[in-house]
Amino acid sequence: MRARLGEFFLTVAGANRDVLRQAPKERTKQIAMGAVLASVAGIAVVSATYALHLALHLWLPFALVGGLAWGLVILNLDRWLVVSSPRLATTWGTLGMALPRVLLALLIGAVVSTPLTLAVFESEIDTEIQVMAAEDEDAFTEQLATDSRYAELPAKRQQIADLQADIADGVTQADVDQDPAVADLQRRLDEVTALYIAARDAYLAELDGTGGTGDRGLGPVTEAKRLEMERLEAERDALTAELAALKATTFTELTAQDEQNKADQQVALAALQTDVADAEEARAAEVAAHEAAVGDSDGILARLSALDRLGERDPALATAHWMLFAFMTALECLPIIFKTMLALAPPSLYERLLKLDEEQTEERVRLRLQAEYEEADALARSALAAAEARAARTLEAESRATGMVLEAQLDVTRRQVDRWRDDQLGTDDLAHAVDDSMAGMA
Repeated sequence: MRARLGEFFLTVAGANRDVLRQAPKERTKQIAMGAVLASVAGIAVVSATYALHLALHLWLPFALVGGLAWGLVILNLDRWLVVSSPRLATTWGTLGMALPRVLLALLIGAVVSTPLTLAVFESEIDTEIQVMAAEDEDAFTEQLATDSRYAELPAKRQQIADLQADIADGVTQADVDQDPAVADLQRRLDEVTALYIAARDAYLAELDGTGGTGDRGLGPVTEAKRLEMERLEAERDALTAELAALKATTFTELTAQDEQNKADQQVALAALQTDVADAEEARAAEVAAHEAAVGDSDGILARLSALDRLGERDPALATAHWMLFAFMTALECLPIIFKTMLALAPPSLYERLLKLDEEQTEERVRLRLQAEYEEADALARSALAAAEARAARTLEAESRATGMVLEAQLDVTRRQVDRWRDDQLGTDDLAHAVDDSMAGMA
């Protein structure tokens, strides 16, 4: 198991095993480098697992899977940073090449160490998050109370209740009695009734002698009071009949008017109900969104804000926070820093052997390439000579073929010339014979 673990750390460190066989004392140093890289990756696994469980509320096994993937990424990045850090001829050149890698390592360290720092101060952060949630709740409640969209809701609800009551009640006797004409006629009737009662009492008192002139029995005064009483009684009865007719007419008019008012009230009621429903729906949506935000307010960003607030109130906690953050970040940067320190020191035996092995490998590659070049050049020269020979043979064959064609053409030409000459000689003999015949006839 120890040997397997050592081989694993050598693989992580990117060590050359062939070189290590020649420098066995360097094996421990390379195993240590691999162990440091694996340790940093393990810290990254823990950090990412906690961050995923905290921020996304993942089930712990799922968060562990994500943490393992993140740890593998960090291991590959750190391994690349360590393996790719070169040793240059000058110290400043080595530092210049190492600086970007150190900065990248610092950035990776900050990302990895942040969740671990939050985990250390988890209890204090949880308490502060509850305080922050209560403050947000108070601010949200105050904002809703002062929001113009919702401030009129109580008044609108009362208007809806009043309209619904008016629509349900209809026209009552009290509505008829409150009509101005009915009220005026009722007032006149009450006045006449009061005058009639007073006249009746005066007549009875005059009749029995208990009032008025004090003379009991009928007389001119008694008769006059009786006539006044009867007149007021007739006026009262007339006003009573007129009031009854007016109430009936008013009731009919109010009923018709109420039907029209109900239609208008129904329209107004529907508009008010729509406005109130929309406002309540919007308010409920805002409340739900706020509750969801409060429920999710324990993420990494909220915890960082809570930690900053705690640090502002407690300098000791702020100092502990930054010291812990710096320590974990430096721990993440340890491999590249260690590699840079080794690069600034004199070359070790492993590095010298590795350089020599690289030079030998380069020489072997150069010799192989040179041999391949020479072989290719020889093959090219052979191919060129063969091509030239083929071209010469082809040229010679073409020359012979051309000569044969020319000889055949010359032979054909000679034959044609001989035939033409024979034809010409035959024509001359015929002409001479004709001339001789003509001469003999002459």
